[in-house]
Amino acid sequence: MKEEKDDQEKRIPESCRIHTRSGVLEGRLEGRLYCFRGIPYARAARFQPPREYRWEGVYRAERFGLAAMQSACRQPGEREKYGEDCLNLNIYVPAKAFAAGKKLPAAVWLHGGAFQNGSGRDREGEKMIRDRGFLFISVEYRLGVLGYLYLGEALGEDYRHTGNNGTLDQLAALKWIHENIEAFGGDPERITVFGESAGAKSLGALFLRPEMKAYCAQALMASGGWQSIRSERTAARVARMFLYEGKKQGYLQKPSDVLTMDADRLLSLQERLTDNPGNTCMFGPVADGAVIPYDWQERIERGDYWSGRAMVGSCLHEMYFSGLQEDFLKKAPEIARCLFGDNARIAEADFAAFEKSFADRGSILTEKQKTDEWVRILSDDMYRACSRRLAERLTQNGSRVWYYSFEYGTASHVLDQAMAFDCAAADDSQFPGLERGERENMAEILYETFARFFETGDPGTPAGIEWRPLCEDRSVMAFSGCPSLRPLREQETLQDFPQSVFRLEE
Repeated sequence: MKEEKDDQEKRIPESCRIHTRSGVLEGRLEGRLYCFRGIPYARAARFQPPREYRWEGVYRAERFGLAAMQSACRQPGEREKYGEDCLNLNIYVPAKAFAAGKKLPAAVWLHGGAFQNGSGRDREGEKMIRDRGFLFISVEYRLGVLGYLYLGEALGEDYRHTGNNGTLDQLAALKWIHENIEAFGGDPERITVFGESAGAKSLGALFLRPEMKAYCAQALMASGGWQSIRSERTAARVARMFLYEGKKQGYLQKPSDVLTMDADRLLSLQERLTDNPGNTCMFGPVADGAVIPYDWQERIERGDYWSGRAMVGSCLHEMYFSGLQEDFLKKAPEIARCLFGDNARIAEADFAAFEKSFADRGSILTEKQKTDEWVRILSDDMYRACSRRLAERLTQNGSRVWYYSFEYGTASHVLDQAMAFDCAAADDSQFPGLERGERENMAEILYETFARFFETGDPGTPAGIEWRPLCEDRSVMAFSGCPSLRPLREQETLQDFPQSVFRLEE
């Protein structure tokens, strides 16, 4: 048997050519996987929508393409890895399954990073697939100013789409994947799109596009939903702030100068704009009436959006590390204003009501109690309530939704996916007092749960617990030191925050 197995492995070629609709690709065998890196799924001029791209001859997909422009490219020796010509994706294919002609499900990752940072190359195929039966795909898309600066007000109707260039990039990538994945041994009817933070928020915006019903059969969303969709007025206000900063720095004489100015200067202006303690909402999708409808919230109310199988969750203490800042209690209202804009008054009112409830009982709050409550309010308003709302709405439109709450270790922002996919179990700062072996066990439970969902559309029985979707059982899976199901309570999270968390309209 061992000789037969060795012969089979020897028969797997060292390279693999794939005929796609864009041209011929060649990938290389690396261990157990065929790796295709840097595949150009589209091209785009600055501030223009992506357009289809075809190449002549054989495209050797042996190395990563450029990542989107971001702060990391200003580090010594890093600049050559980043650029504006960044619309590419990476595909990792289990070689044995491909050689045997098997058709596998595919997991497509939209990376996070506040719509300003991150890259598809941050997760490699070997660590993602391991010995499982699915393809892994990661996507690069435009970020920050180049991906989400709304120029419709400043430059006119031809630039109305610019607040959603990153969204259009993601759509173009998903279209390319849907049309070509079968050639790689993937099943176009079994594609899971997943992401954490900005990746999940991207998916929330994409759900409002009719194409997603064809491109995405399943979704896995951690710490993100619809909350980052901004109004056109808010996006225009951010653009005015950006253009004002450019003029103040002497980089811009008129708004149209952004079309030709040096990319590094654009990035330096972006960094000035986001130089605050809660900069995660300055960029993101825009309800512009072109890419995302103006009436998106009404559409959500009536169930007019994507439906399918979904896993949705968040972490109990998303803003945990904010609470560790020096003088956090003094900074908390400012953090809220930077995170939420005009909506910050809701968070401040919630904290004031919390203080009053103690004062009415004649109790005195400790510094820790105040800190914990601010962390809860910021975590709920920015992430947890949004994930809860998403899970509920998807269930109402016929989706099968498995809803979870990650409550292990610090339970800080996206620690769930970081444990499952990024070796975060080794980070001692995230798990005070917890043994390494226990952490590794939790990481394995999470990976097994997510991977099984990719493969079958059902997360199975994490830690031996039968877990049914919300439409069958109103329970939430709590991934804690001892995973358990508990009834989904009405007050699981704060519920008084608007659907769109960031607003600058007053």
